[in-house]
Amino acid sequence: MTKLDAKQVTRTLTIELPESEWAALRSVEPDAIGWLQGRIRERLHASGESAPASRFENAGRPSSDTFWDADEY
Repeated sequence: MTKLDAKQVTRTLTIELPESEWAALRSVEPDAIGWLQGRIRERLHASGESAPASRFENAGRPSSDTFWDADEY
């Protein structure tokens, strides 16, 4: 796994699941986070995006100066 360039803007996703659903997902997919990242990569690849796979690995937390910026829609 590789780290992102320090200049790369990152986003954090939060998904609310009841504990029972999280446990059920983990029972069929022990690396649930990696699995979700894989689905994102597959979707981007299918849509023609040219994002490298490592872009989603070890994203880490954003710095305070980028965390509070407004989302761009």
